[in-house]
Amino acid sequence: MPVTVVAMVTFNDDEPLALAEYFRVTGPLLERAGAKITKTFDINEVVVGYRPARKVFIVEYPDKAAVDMVFQSREYKAVIPSRDLAFTEYSVTIAADENHLIEVTA
Repeated sequence: MPVTVVAMVTFNDDEPLALAEYFRVTGPLLERAGAKITKTFDINEVVVGYRPARKVFIVEYPDKAAVDMVFQSREYKAVIPSRDLAFTEYSVTIAADENHLIEVTA
């Protein structure tokens, strides 16, 4: 079953080499897993609450095993020090597809 992953990040502008290294490693990992970045969003304005990150990536994986393959791989674990420099905020979650409408009544 396809899995949607939501990554909420803020790039560290002071670490462009670390960011380049992170993408150099993770790009091929995503490709091997059959994953695709399907959408990206910039968080421009907060209406209520606080800004969790400045950028959101939506990544579609073929299944949960593909997600695990990426994040549990030796390559990913080796790039964690670069990741920690490249991002000031970094959160990756799996989103559930609920496929139904929620009715809101007053």
